[in-house]
Amino acid sequence: MGQLIQKIEKALSTRFARIFSDTFTLAFFILIIIVPILYIFTFVGTEWNSIYTEIFNHPITGDEQWFDLTAALVRSFEIAAIVTVIDILIGLPMALILARKDFRGKKYIDTLIDLPLAVPTAALGFSIYLFWGTQWGIGGLLGLGGGVFSEGPLMIMLVHIVFTYPYIVRNLKEVIMRVDRTYEQAAQSLGAPPFTVFRTITGPLMKEGLVAGAILAFTRSLGETGATMIVFGVTETSPIQIVAWRGLGLFGPAAFLTMILVLVALGLLLMLKLVTRRVGLPIHRVFPRAERKLSHPILRKSRNVIVGLIFLVVVILPSLWTFVYIGINGNAAYSQMFLSSDNKVAAFWLSLMSSLSIAGMVTLICIILGIPMALIMVRRKWGKIKAILDAMIDIPLVIPSAALGFSVFVFWGTLGPFGPGGVFSPGYWLIVLVHVVFCYPYMVRVLIPIVNSIDPGYEEAAMTLGAPSFTVFRTCTWPLLKRGVLAGSIITFTRSLGETGATLVVMGLARTVPVLIVDWVEAQSLAAAAFASVIIIIFSYCLIFILRKITLENE
Repeated sequence: MGQLIQKIEKALSTRFARIFSDTFTLAFFILIIIVPILYIFTFVGTEWNSIYTEIFNHPITGDEQWFDLTAALVRSFEIAAIVTVIDILIGLPMALILARKDFRGKKYIDTLIDLPLAVPTAALGFSIYLFWGTQWGIGGLLGLGGGVFSEGPLMIMLVHIVFTYPYIVRNLKEVIMRVDRTYEQAAQSLGAPPFTVFRTITGPLMKEGLVAGAILAFTRSLGETGATMIVFGVTETSPIQIVAWRGLGLFGPAAFLTMILVLVALGLLLMLKLVTRRVGLPIHRVFPRAERKLSHPILRKSRNVIVGLIFLVVVILPSLWTFVYIGINGNAAYSQMFLSSDNKVAAFWLSLMSSLSIAGMVTLICIILGIPMALIMVRRKWGKIKAILDAMIDIPLVIPSAALGFSVFVFWGTLGPFGPGGVFSPGYWLIVLVHVVFCYPYMVRVLIPIVNSIDPGYEEAAMTLGAPSFTVFRTCTWPLLKRGVLAGSIITFTRSLGETGATLVVMGLARTVPVLIVDWVEAQSLAAAAFASVIIIIFSYCLIFILRKITLENE
């Protein structure tokens, strides 16, 4: 048996095996991840005459589709821009506190920052809706007959602020921690107050992180679908409109809007990669008297208290309010789940099994094909090809999930290049495929720095003793990669588990838990939706807690 294993590992260590592995990995990346996204341009080009008629010159509706499209697009940009500005205003002070202050409970606050990332977006949107938009939330605490805010633009902004907030805080915290404090100490020794030091030294040094965080928050808000579907009312954003047009069979307008969103996403990604280093924060003047007053300890402490209250009231309480609702309405939840005539508990169980099996399969595929891609990005000396691949890996991360789902649906379905019937019908396997597309970059991005940190001396020592390269990988590289693979698996699994927008476009008759939550909220079965949300939140947060422990152990 041992000799057979040696022969297999020797065969897998040949130059041919390495070339085959690299070719297969790149072919998978190009054909499964990139081509379906870019195919939307080909589809719009080949179907332009019918698309033009549907959008601009329909015999019945005229150019109504075009006005709907532009209105949704402008609304999406407005909401994303406002949300990004608010995120910076409330996220920057929190990042400074976490990076520069030591206090009791800091590690718990640091963990809670990631809470919105752990919660599936549909469950998060529902929890925020309960908090702000119903009598069971803050409206009831204030003695109102209903919620404080109704469904619409303001509620969408509140939801988007919550799940984009961590992107700003995490990016800025890491950048602030890397700033050399020698410059700040030198300025303070010359009498500059803290506010002046931050504005003239710390701020310019962290500009790249600020721009990167802002672009990530903007693209995340621009593309959010699941949480938005809970609270949008009659205010449609672009992702909501894609889902609606897909459901109505209006594939032409949906494809045209998808193409616009893909173009916007690619433009923002290009900006993130090329422009951030050129962004300046010009400082022409200082205002000693005003800035000294703004640096007063009382004002700084007041700022910290306000930041903490905003974090509690705007981010944490709304994210967890489903648990309060279940505590108040436990009987109603039990009745709707276990005693209703439509057997909701069975529907929940089936959707949960679908969600877990899809997430598990997606994670396995991303592990098997993410590890060789990470090795290619670190170990292969391919020059500009690697730089292009590095940029392409991030493409699915910035594209709105509904647009990404529609692109995959068009490519692999009946509208794509494979003719009538397509390759996949809407349903389970198409959900798996689209989840692989947007989860794959998470796995690769986690593994690249891990592979980069491995000392090649271990591998070289093993190879000098005659071990084949595959044996070296199994005995030396893999043990050092395991923690990174586990961390990437948790991120991938939770990302797949919580996805709603792309799933809505390709699901057919299949249902995942986030989609089921949306269905139950639309049917006003709030207690049942709360029950499903609580289960999926607990499960997701346990996974994120494990990831947090792994991360802390590696620091």
